[in-house]
Amino acid sequence: MGGKPYKDWEEVKKDIVKWRSINIICLVIAVLFLIIGVAAETIGKPLGISFSMEPTSYLIIAILFAVVSITPHIQVVALKSWYGVESERKNK
Repeated sequence: MGGKPYKDWEEVKKDIVKWRSINIICLVIAVLFLIIGVAAETIGKPLGISFSMEPTSYLIIAILFAVVSITPHIQVVALKSWYGVESERKNK
């Protein structure tokens, strides 16, 4: 978002779609690691199946990706808010 101001709503929409996609990707990765961590704990230990890491490590990585997904979400909210403020200013 740093360099140039937005000229129209289409540019803002492109950035919103980009940041929303990044947010969804981070959340999907977090859910996948969460599922792997739970599977490693509930299925892996009783059956003697060994995963490459401990179940807690998978859960910590899931939490990390969930926290990282907050940043693109904030960017989407800021873009929507910024464009709303600018359109209000233009209407006055």
